[in-house]
Amino acid sequence: MTESLVVERSKTGLISKVVLVIGVLVTSYEIVIVMGLNFALYTILRNIGIELRFLLDTLDIQQSMAFVLGLVMAVAFLIYPAYKKVLSLRIPIYDYVLASIAFLSMFYLVLVYPSVVRAGYVEATLANILIPTVAIILLLETSRRALGIALPTIAAIILLLGYVFKGFNIRHLVNHIYFAREGIFSTPLFVMVSYVFAFVFFGSILEKIGVGEYITKFVMSLVGHKWGGPAKTAVVASALMGTISGSSVANVLTTGTFTIPLMKKAGYPSEIAGAVEPAASTGGQLMPPIMGAAAFVMAQFLGRPYRDIIIAAVIPAILYFTSIYVFVDRLTKKLNVKPLSRSELPSFKSLVGKIYMLSPIPLITYLLLAGLEPQYCALGSIGAAIASAWIYQRGIPKSTKTLVVLSIVLVALTGFLLGLPVSTAIFVSGASAIVIAIALGLVLRGGRELVKAIISSFDTTIRSVTTIFLAASCAGLIQGTLTLTGWATEIGYRLVDLSGGNLFILMLTAMSISLVLGMGVPTTANYIITSTIVGAPMARAIHQITGIDIEASRLVAHMFVFYFGIMADLTPPVALASYAGSLLARSNFWRTALNATKLAIAGYLVPYIFTLNPAILILTAGAWTLETAFNLIYGLISSILSLLLLSAGIVGWHFSTVGVFQRALLVTMGFILLVPISIRELIAIVTTVTYIALYIYNSRRLSSR
Repeated sequence: MTESLVVERSKTGLISKVVLVIGVLVTSYEIVIVMGLNFALYTILRNIGIELRFLLDTLDIQQSMAFVLGLVMAVAFLIYPAYKKVLSLRIPIYDYVLASIAFLSMFYLVLVYPSVVRAGYVEATLANILIPTVAIILLLETSRRALGIALPTIAAIILLLGYVFKGFNIRHLVNHIYFAREGIFSTPLFVMVSYVFAFVFFGSILEKIGVGEYITKFVMSLVGHKWGGPAKTAVVASALMGTISGSSVANVLTTGTFTIPLMKKAGYPSEIAGAVEPAASTGGQLMPPIMGAAAFVMAQFLGRPYRDIIIAAVIPAILYFTSIYVFVDRLTKKLNVKPLSRSELPSFKSLVGKIYMLSPIPLITYLLLAGLEPQYCALGSIGAAIASAWIYQRGIPKSTKTLVVLSIVLVALTGFLLGLPVSTAIFVSGASAIVIAIALGLVLRGGRELVKAIISSFDTTIRSVTTIFLAASCAGLIQGTLTLTGWATEIGYRLVDLSGGNLFILMLTAMSISLVLGMGVPTTANYIITSTIVGAPMARAIHQITGIDIEASRLVAHMFVFYFGIMADLTPPVALASYAGSLLARSNFWRTALNATKLAIAGYLVPYIFTLNPAILILTAGAWTLETAFNLIYGLISSILSLLLLSAGIVGWHFSTVGVFQRALLVTMGFILLVPISIRELIAIVTTVTYIALYIYNSRRLSSR
């Protein structure tokens, strides 16, 4: 769920061991304290007559955020050098010192938080001003190392402006940013620690046990032998990988490792092979059920369950991947790239027998749509992933495999029978599956590979969440300062004044802010900043123009911002996803990025489609009537037809090569179809066209007599 190509230090030697230990510590703390395994164990034991009250002793969520963020900042100082050229195995002593100070500066809040809560205010002591100031400075430095210069620079400038605005009162600023839940420890970091961590861990487990590789090979065996097979494999595999990855760059680097060389081998030019994969992979953050980290923040901002975000995102995601698939099909035929032979592809027969490897994906989708807590859905699905991995392992007797799978299921049933809610029982089962797998894997020779995969996932998880948590914390700094000063509201009103309340101008403004910020700011931070500035005015404009209620309008506005925050990964001049694709394809970056942008045109158009026709998001329709049903059906059909025409016009292929005039006509017709119309207007158009057609027909018949 992170979009970063910043170079890390070597993953070997002492660094790897230290990072792994921190990864195990953070993961254990997240599962036991943040997600509440301690409370679940207390409930189970109490219901069988054993009461261990120490299990109820825990930290407040803000203390937990400070503890986890402190460890994440320490990891950042260890794995990211101060300068890109310093990549030796030996870590400079000053990085060890900075890592220690970073952790202690955040751990200070863990220590003093109870007294702050009891007193109801923060005493103006030297420590209460100096230590938070150091923590903020080190947060900006770790963000610079891990994320690049753009986001921390923006955060630093806004902080300094806020400091001046508040009359150079450092105490007031520090209280708001560090001690209150308005800055570093505001909604973005809360969502990361409470929900997103579980999904990153879930994705890491699936990656390490080989689900990502299996998805790519399985799709390759299905469509690889067809016209455009390798490119279509990239599209379909990226869509499936997006259901578990939630990261544009990670998706490119996972599926692209297989699909890009295959596309080049089939005959695609390097700049096309390198463009198809990032265009498809960027949609990974748009594809439910596990979308980008920003989607979880959106749910929290809107006060909606994550299930609502999934449902709203389904049709736009389908439109996005349908468009890319059609683009690839037309491009393949224009380039006359021949299909690959089945002998060059993985065997479908051998892969279909291992289809159970995909079981965690439908399971987590069902659990999320059922309305269970997201973090419990992720941990419960890890249980299914580990069960699948046990079945897949060679060298283990079938009886042992059966016993392990039954044990995981029985833990869930036992927890439910001993008084746990369904979601908590599933969560306990997933957590137990990790312990069972490690314990038995160390004993059984065939299970050691699985143990290595799980242990490796701890390392991958902490490295992945480092960039996500730092981005969220930096965005929290910006958001906190904007709310403290009132600038967020003021900028929003200014934008409304400048646009004259025109929705289209507001949409262009939001798109421009997102794409410009996306040149150096990760998707999550991009979404947080842009939605803070333009979310409210856009929602009001949508409410006034479309007539849907204000809560539905907020969902539309935030989804619009979310889309363009993701499309920034694909848009030059930075375009991290395109850069990753060009690296794998060894192609020219600019040609690759421009081709990727062309292939992913749906990503730039779909937000306008669902903003002008909110019924596309399903949940924004309100009470369903004939009019809303028409808007949804017409919107879906007209959008697909529009994308078909646009793909033909842009690529220059419609059953055969088409000329410049025909291409311009196809593109024009495609854009016209995007304009929403009412059922009355459709009836009028159909009636008029029918009348004209009948008039011409009758005129010709009379003249022929």
